[in-house]
Amino acid sequence: MKLINVSIIAITVLLLIGCSANQNDKTKDSVKDNRLPFIGEMEFDYDENNQITDTIYHTIPNFEFLAHDSSLITSETVKGKIYVADFFFTSCPSICPKMTNHMQDLHNRTKDIEGLMFLSHTVDPERDSLPVLNEYIKTMQIETGDNWFFLWAPQGYTYEIGKYGYLINADVDPKAEGGFLHSEHFVLIDKERRIRGMYEGTDKSKIDQLEKDIRKLVNEYE
Repeated sequence: MKLINVSIIAITVLLLIGCSANQNDKTKDSVKDNRLPFIGEMEFDYDENNQITDTIYHTIPNFEFLAHDSSLITSETVKGKIYVADFFFTSCPSICPKMTNHMQDLHNRTKDIEGLMFLSHTVDPERDSLPVLNEYIKTMQIETGDNWFFLWAPQGYTYEIGKYGYLINADVDPKAEGGFLHSEHFVLIDKERRIRGMYEGTDKSKIDQLEKDIRKLVNEYE
């Protein structure tokens, strides 16, 4: 598996969020027509009269991960689909179990939404092999169905797409609990792989809001 070559237009500021950080989302587009905002740097195309003709939003780059069921999950897998992404590791002694429980609750509550997907990325690939990921799923009593995948990739690959794609922190940190620094946020991605929201995965009220925003985003496409 090759390390991704991330090329994103006009990124000048990365949103770096740690396990204990407060949400500090910087929305780069105002809400129009009651739509959800777009998160991340963007640039504009102008005509000869200096009028904006197009807006180019930050998007998640192409990716390729191995899932817990040994399937290959790529950017083509989520093409034309809304999905929620998060980062965790199975031996996490702090926030990960709570995040996973909240994701499971959200997964159960949104089973009526066709095409919705969930991607959980391990930040500890050395220990979180596919058998370990499957044991974690069993221990946490998770019913993944056919739309929730626990993903594995080489360490640097995952960290790069976390920082430059999802705009969150994912890295080794000996000072952090468990030895890894990763975001506590769930990231909502639309059908064009644009970031439309970030939600604290440890906060039940934020999960409730995420469910509402998922349904709101679905309505944008109707």
